Amino acid sequence: MYRSQEILQIFNEYNLPEEISKYILYLERQLLFENSIYEWLHLSHLTKLEKCKRFFYEDFNDLFLQEIQDIGGNIFTLQRYRLRLWDIKRKNRVYGNYLNSLRY
Repeated sequence: MYRSQEILQIFNEYNLPEEISKYILYLERQLLFENSIYEWLHLSHLTKLEKCKRFFYEDFNDLFLQEIQDIGGNIFTLQRYRLRLWDIKRKNRVYGNYLNSLRY
């Protein structure tokens, strides 16, 4: 038995008018629709992020392994490498903000 049929049976037990039960079912349908859209958008965003991670991991895996080998356990090399990555991220963020501010 479907959920709406169960709800209708419960409403019939309490002798609610048909218009009220239809309106309540309409509200429930709207809420379920909004929740499902929210979940689809959320899942779509998560899927996009995971695809990007997998894409970049597969493309740059060898480079990452080579960089780990170049660091070779030296803490000073690791700190220089970390600062270089931080600087690249900062420049990318500034460049991204500049591109977002452009009007075409």
